[in-house]
Amino acid sequence: MDTSTLYLVLGLLAFGVALSLRLSLAAVDAARNFAAARTLQPTPPLDEVIPAISARPLQGRAHKELSSLEMPAVLLFLSSTCPKCRQKLPEVAGYLPLLEHAGLELWLVSREPAWRLRRFLRGSPLAQHALRVGMRDYKMLNPTMGSPFYLFVDNDGKLQAGGMVGDENWQTFQQQMQEIGAQREAA
Repeated sequence: MDTSTLYLVLGLLAFGVALSLRLSLAAVDAARNFAAARTLQPTPPLDEVIPAISARPLQGRAHKELSSLEMPAVLLFLSSTCPKCRQKLPEVAGYLPLLEHAGLELWLVSREPAWRLRRFLRGSPLAQHALRVGMRDYKMLNPTMGSPFYLFVDNDGKLQAGGMVGDENWQTFQQQMQEIGAQREAA
């Protein structure tokens, strides 16, 4: 065996060891986060003001203070890596014209880089309703890092409900949006 082949084999072995170590550390970190998530409350405390968080809009420059909203709001947490989230985009975008009649705002809250969020929302009117926050702020609003996840916040910034999209409160919200849509069509 010549030395160049030996160096190649040793290089591949070193790469394999480094990759294995990296994957093992990532698995340990994921297990630690998963265990910590089980002990966390799924939402901030109900009827309390959500943390004062300044979010950067995906489009535009003016920062948005999430604890001092102008009207009640739906804060929606979707991830570009979540297939269920991608399926929810058209449904949620369909609610946008109805929200004004319901007296609500909708904000998509994300911790993802702007380029990834733009790609995820390409062609969707939700891009105008997307806000970006840092990881620490994201965890304060969504402690378990779940998605698709939502918070219903009143105009005083108090949390009224929260959970995974599809739960009982979300289904009530869907029904209300459908009723508003039917009323608009009948008018």
